[in-house]
Amino acid sequence: MRKDILFEKIGEMTIQFASLEHQLQSLLEILLGEGSRLIGPFFIHELNLSVLLRKLKHVARFRIQSDAALLDELERSLKQIEATRDIRNLLVHGHWQIEENCTACPVRVQDFKMRYEGGQWQRLTETTFNEKKLTAMVRRLQAMSSDITHITRRLQDVQAAPRVAPG
Repeated sequence: MRKDILFEKIGEMTIQFASLEHQLQSLLEILLGEGSRLIGPFFIHELNLSVLLRKLKHVARFRIQSDAALLDELERSLKQIEATRDIRNLLVHGHWQIEENCTACPVRVQDFKMRYEGGQWQRLTETTFNEKKLTAMVRRLQAMSSDITHITRRLQDVQAAPRVAPG
C-alpha cells in the first residue's frame, strides 16, 4: 500500500476515534444531568474507552429506563463501539510493518499484547490491513458517530420536553 494513502487512512481513523470518544463523554455528561456539574468533570474525563462505555451503559440504564427503545438503541451502539476497541488500540499501540518498495502489498501491524489462545500464551499477534479494509473501518466509525449523534439528539429532545403532571 502506498505510504501516503496508509497515513491518510490512519489519520482519518485516529480523528474518528477521538471524535467518537468525545461524543461519548458528552453523552455521559447529558445523562448525568444538570445536578452533576461539580462531580461530572471528575467522573467523565480521563476515562479509557472501556470504562467510559461501561459507565455510559450503567448510567443510561438508570436515567432512560422509561424509554426502552432509546435504551436499546444506545446499548446496541455501545456494543458496536466496544467491538472496535481492539482495532483502535492496535492502530495506536501496534508496530506497523510497511514494505517501502511494494505499493500493492497490504500492511501488517503487530500487537505485542499477551493473549491466551489454543491452550498457550501468544506473545505476538499480527493483523493485515489493505486500503479497502482501512476505508471500511473509517466508514464504520463514521456510522457509529452518526448513531451516537442521533441518540444524543433524541435524549436532548426528551429532556427538553415539558413534563406534564398527571392530572
